[in-house]
Amino acid sequence: MKMRSKFRTLLSLVCIAVALSITSCIDGFKDNLTWAPSVQNAQLESPAADQITVTPSADGSKLTFKWPVVYGAGGYQFSLYIVDDPTKPVLVGTENEVVDGTSVERPMQEDTRYKVVIKTLGNAKYNNTEATTATEKLYDNLLAITATIPSGTNLTDYFTANPIPASTTELCYQLEPNGNYTMSGDIAIGSQVTIRGDKVNHAKIAMTNGSFVNNGVGFKMKFMDIDYSGFAGANTSSIILMSATPNPAITLTSTGYTVVPTTAPIAIQSCKITGLKYYLFYDNSKKYGIGSFLIKDCIIGQNTNSFGFATIRFGAGMVKDMTITNSTFYNEVVANSSNRICQISSGNAGSVKPLTETWANGSVTITHSTFYHCSEGAQSFNSNGAMGQVGDKITIQKCVIVNSAENAATSGSNGFVRRFRRGNTNATFTGGGNSYWYNGAFPIGEVQGTTSCDTSGDYIDSDPQLTYQGNGVFKMEGATQIAKGSGDPRWLPSN
Repeated sequence: MKMRSKFRTLLSLVCIAVALSITSCIDGFKDNLTWAPSVQNAQLESPAADQITVTPSADGSKLTFKWPVVYGAGGYQFSLYIVDDPTKPVLVGTENEVVDGTSVERPMQEDTRYKVVIKTLGNAKYNNTEATTATEKLYDNLLAITATIPSGTNLTDYFTANPIPASTTELCYQLEPNGNYTMSGDIAIGSQVTIRGDKVNHAKIAMTNGSFVNNGVGFKMKFMDIDYSGFAGANTSSIILMSATPNPAITLTSTGYTVVPTTAPIAIQSCKITGLKYYLFYDNSKKYGIGSFLIKDCIIGQNTNSFGFATIRFGAGMVKDMTITNSTFYNEVVANSSNRICQISSGNAGSVKPLTETWANGSVTITHSTFYHCSEGAQSFNSNGAMGQVGDKITIQKCVIVNSAENAATSGSNGFVRRFRRGNTNATFTGGGNSYWYNGAFPIGEVQGTTSCDTSGDYIDSDPQLTYQGNGVFKMEGATQIAKGSGDPRWLPSN
């Protein structure tokens, strides 16, 4: 029994010793949690440019910048600039922001050149000195260039000698900054293509004849000024003309449409067009289904009183989503009474029935745009079913509309908005912040008398004091319009 008692006592002592040993080990581990970097008393360097990654978000709204850890650093100093004009960098976000981490997010603009500046900061605790220089990295989200066309070129001759090849990826033809070009005949667009000038120093094109003829593919025109004053072509000509012979490689829908999908838009962006005599867009009265048609940041100037068709005309085709934003439409003379802004002759978005997309409904979105003597006396919009179905959407917001479309001088009469709503309330309407002015007075019918006018309750009934300065330039001095930020932003004093 004594032996057992001694054994138990010995075992207890061993257990106590082990427990004390474990406790001691744990305490020692805790002491080691006070971390010290391997880099001390050092001159630090900024992350190398090729180690800085830039990733755009899937929706195109932001950029994420990441870089590797610089050991011993006390943080990083980060700045981002837009350098479309390298001599006038534009700050994005906070300049010299101190970042305790290795990534930053910033909002993204399309077709933009950026400069990233990152500097490693010192850490006094470990006697590490900040980097002597910051690292600079250039990044852009521009489409890769297929070819650069020299200034002085006749574009018709160029594309006749160098036809656009078949391609499964989008091609890009670059015009030189401040380059001068001519166009004297049709240019065939048979693959998804962007033709662009420089964002800051637009290319100039003198049009004497021809159209960009599209046989059923996505097509974008960007950053160019097109002068139509010397145009001598036929009245069927158009900036963008859909081909009379659709691309045979594109599968027709069961309802006979050649579909340009929403993922491959037809777009006119950041262009200035002056002296336009005929169409801006015409489907050639063929059954094309255009998924997305976009006019953004453009000046579209007409100089015609004889053209009797719509500026944007779907004679047999259809558009699913049409957007006009941050743009100005005007005519230097009083237009023909049949020169509508847009016409869709037949069908609706649901009638197209693409094989790979669902087109249940359509939409028209017109925001932050100015209309001046545009389609004066004519209907703003005309259709035989399109954009008037339950589920369609009509959005007209913060626009300045002067002597454009019909004069809704009396309660209940037709005006700019009522024509887009097709005189009914089937489509969902969103308005607000629009300014209406016609022949020196507020056209009351734009907001009163029917359930299909501008029913938002938010409108401007004062003179926008909008005056044409020539060459596509306007001046707006209406205090309420300026305060609400209505119309094309380029005519606001702040811009």
